[in-house]
Amino acid sequence: MAAKIRILLYSHDTYGLGHLRRSLSIAGQIAQDISHSHQLLLTGSMVAGAFQLPPRLDMIKLPALSKRSSGAYKARTLPLTLRQTISWREQMILQAAQAFRPDLLLVDKSAAGVHGELLPTLRHLKTWSPQTKIVLGMRDIEDSPAKTQAEWAAGGIYPLLEEVYDRILLYGEPDIFDPATAYWLPETAVSKLTPCGYLGRPHSRTDPARVHRELGLSNGQPLVVLTVGGGGDGYSIIQQYLDMLRTHAVPYHSLVVTGPLMAQSKRKLLQQAASLPNLTLREFTPDLMSYLAAADLVVSMAGYNTVCEILSLGKRALLIPRSRVRAEQQMRATLLAERGLVHTLDSHEATPARLHHTITHALAAPAPTATLPLNGLKRVSAEIGRLLTQPAMPSNEQSILVNRLDHTMQPLSNHLYPLSFRTESSE
Repeated sequence: MAAKIRILLYSHDTYGLGHLRRSLSIAGQIAQDISHSHQLLLTGSMVAGAFQLPPRLDMIKLPALSKRSSGAYKARTLPLTLRQTISWREQMILQAAQAFRPDLLLVDKSAAGVHGELLPTLRHLKTWSPQTKIVLGMRDIEDSPAKTQAEWAAGGIYPLLEEVYDRILLYGEPDIFDPATAYWLPETAVSKLTPCGYLGRPHSRTDPARVHRELGLSNGQPLVVLTVGGGGDGYSIIQQYLDMLRTHAVPYHSLVVTGPLMAQSKRKLLQQAASLPNLTLREFTPDLMSYLAAADLVVSMAGYNTVCEILSLGKRALLIPRSRVRAEQQMRATLLAERGLVHTLDSHEATPARLHHTITHALAAPAPTATLPLNGLKRVSAEIGRLLTQPAMPSNEQSILVNRLDHTMQPLSNHLYPLSFRTESSE
């Protein structure tokens, strides 16, 4: 019998559903491809329990964080300061690694964790479990080159990529956006970078005709699905869309998914429009893929996971990218539009009149014929499988590495924590 493989996944989940959904998709592929694997997911998502878990995966829920509109973090619901919440999460992460003793740690996006909460665990694994492979999963685009370079330099990310991580898996393609060039990755980090393509999704579980019947569509009536991910910053888009339905006669049925993380007060305001004809308003569905598959057009923001789902289904799409905090969604939408894969509309231009015009045009346009590499899940799983079969580092090299890490990570700890916790009032 093959030895049981232990894989620990870290998904900080401070905003939206993207990190959790990406991690669960990867874990599902690993469970399918590496039958003797056992996985443990660390997540801060408030809705982690709403999704079906892959076989042989358990989950630890970390105290939730959220982002202010400025991009600063805070405790989401608990009456704790940011310092207290991060300290608690840091301890939980370290204890999980010590008890689970993973063969591989897969970190989603945030190399040091939120406010450096992952650093003690990285130090522990490199010191006391040097055979554990440490892998960073990097989505296609982080942010604008200038902002990312500044953040990574200030946060000490470059030394982690050079000294701590064994592999960097790119969930994208350099031909579309090359992070090595854009973010000035050091040569050592570039040598660890493995492009895996976009994380395409399996097709839906529910037949589109059944979805149409469920929503009460008349025969041949088009379906437009509007989704704003977790919903934390999607209120304005949905409000403008509902205003469009009030002021324009449209031939299609609309399914609007507000997202489970939208503030209750805002959700109540939107629910007042639920009596509009040809409209279905829902807070959340764990099977969004089935509704996207049944759509004639998907209107969404430009988050990584939703875009991968749209591309996997070959659907017409209108992307309204988030314009605040990070440029990631705007950059992604622009690159895809240049390839004829999507239609786009800036969020500040998404008035009822512009929405009506753009949606009408997008529905009349042919479905996209261009394609992107969408076999990323299989490639990520295969790369993890290869890493797990690599021999452990010789003991003399381990000693050299640990000594080098002391010089690398101690300055990071000293630097990150004062930077993160300036004053209690700022938290």
